[in-house]
Amino acid sequence: MPEMGDLLRAGSVTDPFFEVLNDGDWNACIGKQGDEINYVEGYLQAAQLLVDTLLEKEMFGSRDTLAMPILFNARHGLELALKYVLRELVALGMARTREGPIDHDLHAYWVHLSEQRIGDRACREQLAELKPFVESFMKQDIDGQELRYFEHRDGKQSLGEQAVVNLPLIQASVRELRDILDRLMERVARLGQEHVSGTKTAECSRSDLIAIARIVGPKPSWTEEAFLERKADAMAQFGLSSKSFSKALDAIKASRELKNLIEVESDLLHLSEAKILEIVALWLDANPPKPASTPPRVVNAASISFDDVMRYGDKMSTLNKAVMEQLTVEEFADLQTIFYVGRDQRFGEEYPRLLETTLEAHRLAKERYALFHHILSKKNFIDGLAAGLRCIGQPALGKKVAQMRDALRPSE
Repeated sequence: MPEMGDLLRAGSVTDPFFEVLNDGDWNACIGKQGDEINYVEGYLQAAQLLVDTLLEKEMFGSRDTLAMPILFNARHGLELALKYVLRELVALGMARTREGPIDHDLHAYWVHLSEQRIGDRACREQLAELKPFVESFMKQDIDGQELRYFEHRDGKQSLGEQAVVNLPLIQASVRELRDILDRLMERVARLGQEHVSGTKTAECSRSDLIAIARIVGPKPSWTEEAFLERKADAMAQFGLSSKSFSKALDAIKASRELKNLIEVESDLLHLSEAKILEIVALWLDANPPKPASTPPRVVNAASISFDDVMRYGDKMSTLNKAVMEQLTVEEFADLQTIFYVGRDQRFGEEYPRLLETTLEAHRLAKERYALFHHILSKKNFIDGLAAGLRCIGQPALGKKVAQMRDALRPSE
């Protein structure tokens, strides 16, 4: 590329920073094609790249000039991360909005988050891990000015009490800070995904409730004396009062998927176990399982015969018609919903809502055959069905379905 000065003087480039060029390799997405996470990760990554390059290349002449950009980028990345986490938690109803103007006081944002009872243990623990980093920046740069300017607004020199910083220490600290913030933001993203399940309490997230369910054990054992020890353990680990613990148990018992952990099953909404097993038997007859180690292969016109295609088509036609005869609209909508819950790894709590939506579509369908063929022709039908049954509160039935397939699988 010619020198930028020549391009500007020639008028080929009019904007030295934001001109759009036809460059598929190095055009970066910003603005309307950007993302808030890019800002958070970008400043932290810039700090890491600067200090790593400085030390790896032994750029001793740049120690003094790059120290401030490294520290500022780390500080600004931390500030942006705290603001992002707060906004996301507020949107989920898990935190209060910070009152007052938006400013650069990262310590105030951290205190605001840390002093609340955020209903997720991992989130609280990761915020606590940030304490030394926040306090270090607070001591030296409370408002983001010290690391950006040589002088304060009042004319005093920035960082006037400091003389040197150690770059290897900063390198290790930036790496640790990035690790904590990566885990915190991943946790917040997961909380957003869990939110759709509706399974939580004011003090516990869905993940917390899963951990509590595993601690308390099967529901039939809750009358045993040992349960009191498990209860005390769960309350201590999650900082719960007796009332909050009871709410956690209620939330667990209300969840189709979490009830599995305390060995309580949930009824299907339309299908019976007998009909599911009958459909599975019909499907396996039309789709005999292959050995477990069979590698995937590309199927093309040259690798199969017309007779094979016709035989498979006849088998699927027989299967579709047989299932249509046995299942009502409600029962097949149930079957389809269970399959997709398992295949798409949806939360078991979504099952009733997804079934209602599926049933509405089925009742409006003019041609039922196509609906049946769409589901029954899927090669992962058994996998999805078994996984779905486990999710929606029928783990024993899901195991039976998988065992029926495995029993017919040829030996190696």
